[in-house]
Amino acid sequence: MVKTKLMILLVCAMSWPLTSWGASDVFSDANANDTKMNGANVSDNTVSNNTVSDNIVGNNTVSATITDIKQKLATLSSPQQRIDFLKQQLQQSAQWPIEQQGQLLHLLAIEQEVNSDLVAAIDSYTQAIKLLTPHPLSQELVKSYLERSFILYLQTNDTQVYCPDREVAITLARQLGNVDILAEVLAQSAYCYNKPSDFGEGLKRLNEALALAQQHQLGLSRQAMIFNATAAIYRDNGLNRKAYEYFNKAYGFWEQAQDKQDMFNMLHNMVGESIKLAMWVENKAHLAQMQQLVEQSPEFADFDFFYQFNTGISCWAQGLFQEGIDHFLRALAVQDTTQEKYFVDATHAWLALSYFRQQQPDKAFKYAEIFSGSATYDGHSNELKLMIAAIIDYVNGSSNLGMNKLLDTIDLQKKHFANIINNDVVNSSLDHNLTVAEFNNRLLEKQLAINKLNLEAEIDSQKITNLSMAIAVLIALVLLVVVIFLWQSRRQFKRRSQTDYLTGIANRRHTFEQGNKRFYQAKKHNRSLAVIMFDIDNFKAINDHYGHDIGDLAIKACGRRARNWLKKNDILGRIGGEEFLIILPDTEQAQAVEIAERLRTSIESNQFVFNDVKMNFTISVAVAMLTQQTHELVDIIKQADLGLYQAKDNGRNQVVVVDH
Repeated sequence: MVKTKLMILLVCAMSWPLTSWGASDVFSDANANDTKMNGANVSDNTVSNNTVSDNIVGNNTVSATITDIKQKLATLSSPQQRIDFLKQQLQQSAQWPIEQQGQLLHLLAIEQEVNSDLVAAIDSYTQAIKLLTPHPLSQELVKSYLERSFILYLQTNDTQVYCPDREVAITLARQLGNVDILAEVLAQSAYCYNKPSDFGEGLKRLNEALALAQQHQLGLSRQAMIFNATAAIYRDNGLNRKAYEYFNKAYGFWEQAQDKQDMFNMLHNMVGESIKLAMWVENKAHLAQMQQLVEQSPEFADFDFFYQFNTGISCWAQGLFQEGIDHFLRALAVQDTTQEKYFVDATHAWLALSYFRQQQPDKAFKYAEIFSGSATYDGHSNELKLMIAAIIDYVNGSSNLGMNKLLDTIDLQKKHFANIINNDVVNSSLDHNLTVAEFNNRLLEKQLAINKLNLEAEIDSQKITNLSMAIAVLIALVLLVVVIFLWQSRRQFKRRSQTDYLTGIANRRHTFEQGNKRFYQAKKHNRSLAVIMFDIDNFKAINDHYGHDIGDLAIKACGRRARNWLKKNDILGRIGGEEFLIILPDTEQAQAVEIAERLRTSIESNQFVFNDVKMNFTISVAVAMLTQQTHELVDIIKQADLGLYQAKDNGRNQVVVVDH
């Protein structure tokens, strides 16, 4: 009986939204930590031109400089060739100035990192730091600390391990006086302040970095890095909508810079946030973008691993557990392509949870054991580790231990939600452009939810002997309230963003968005599509004679009349002033002309009464059709616009059909 209850609890716990424990673990450092800015691009390093070697190539004796070495590196095609060349230079560098030996080690570490030899890269960065520290401050010293920190992040995902180097780097960067490097270090150090207790410090550093980027007009990549770091801090503190917004901004900057690797990283992050926000349309679109980059970018071998991993997470979140398993297994099949062992180990954990949901405890146990023995195990969230431990205990027959671990998981959930609504976190986020209205709605709802949870938990503790089942039910209720609130807020915001404030019909942006969808459907399935554009004749005279309030009422009346002639799938929108656009899928030209003529006649034949003012007015109408030569919706609209001008020139109050 106890084992049966534990099985039920495990399934219930694994049904909780990803914001509870799953995605907050996996996406807490999801490529957000560092967007690599230097990598193998050694030309960004400004160093001394003093002579450092007497033998760069073969046996030719030349007066060599660090610049000469960089120029030689640029001619070598593979990382291993560049590593061999730099090691050759190191063997001859014993008599060089110590500072320049350190610079050479920095170059070697960069190439070792590119070649995925992370252990050797850490050793080279460490040697470079030791050699460069006693000498005048240089960019190489700052970047050596920063790069070593990045590798430690890849290996451990533990802030206590990789953040000390960043604190040293920020102190040195302030002394160095290089604005670009300071902005980079500020952004990277902000990742170390992602907990509610120090959330404000992280945003403070990002604000400083953003101010530097704007004041000194730093490049797109630097600004994108700052937005990426900002998004990561918002995400780690439960402000997922703001996180998604900033990840999207970072993606836009990197898209302008045509940086495919960082575009892919941002898509990875946006997939995680769209799952937490249940934005399934966006989630599907981002996965499609990731798949496209996988196909277009064979030079980035690990893209396919992360595409399969993200698709698996998305399937899991939607209850498609077998599909998720298939994608996780595909990810493991190409795990050797990525350095980020944290995500490889996370894949084992998700496979364990997925197999358990599929009632396959033996396979779940297999992957749970692999995850528990992984090198990155300590870097994962306590919630995830407890869930995996509960699966292991269940399969081993230790039902009581498993149930206790589930109760510990539930306690961690209560602390997690309490941290999300922490006043310090919210106040800091307000300073970083989070509006008061959004904050108040979010905070009030979550406070009410937590209060309700505490109250019901206290009552149930007196009435129900099975405390674990009671807490599971309460958490489910609270999460339901939060989900309903977020769904209603999203629905209301979406409706407002799509509606024209005056007429209540679609606004310009929504009209074009929906119109493009209908257009591409028609093109794909070779169906007809018509566009009707109309506006009020002599509208300026109406405004001048009767006043703008009467003009507004005339516009509203046109919108109401037009709505009467449309089908459910048709689109009616106000696209500017007194101008309207109608998009008619599956409509032939004769039908469209008939609708246009009925609309024109209904306006012409009617006497309108607005605030005791009686008046008549007319409209001019143009009809244009989708043809084989049409490539975009805007092409049809341009044709309709030309037809509207023709109707005006011909005397107004008429329908003009545009023939392509």
